[in-house]
Amino acid sequence: MDGIREYVVGVVAAALLCAAVTALAGKKGVLGVSVKFLAGLLMVMAVISPISSISFGHWFGWAEDIHANGDQIVADGEKMAMEAYRESITEQVEAYILDEAKALDCQLQVEVILSNDNLATPKRVVLSGNISPYAKQVITRLLTDELGIAQEEQIWTG
Repeated sequence: MDGIREYVVGVVAAALLCAAVTALAGKKGVLGVSVKFLAGLLMVMAVISPISSISFGHWFGWAEDIHANGDQIVADGEKMAMEAYRESITEQVEAYILDEAKALDCQLQVEVILSNDNLATPKRVVLSGNISPYAKQVITRLLTDELGIAQEEQIWTG
């Protein structure tokens, strides 16, 4: 409320000053025209002074905040999508190996480890369970030939 009072007092004081100076300068001649012009400028400045003191920085700062938050949201979304993609690949490869083992009448536990690149290809596999030598040979060949997992990365336990 004090700000409004100060604004009104400032405009009234400027108006009184302009009226007094204009009355003293007269209405005719170069001096009168110049004083009227300057008085008009003073009144315009008095009226718009509150507008000139407004800081517009905070009005545009929100856009920068949204941009920064947007970048973080996009990065989080990409990370979540990559995690879901990797999980899907892992589940599909494990299911494929288990189906092949089941076709050979074997019970296996499978853990697939993916590469860290963007393709998320199977890098290593840990297998456990009772399996015949023939079934182990077939599964080993399947892992090497069809999935591209080197024999050194095929770890058999149990």
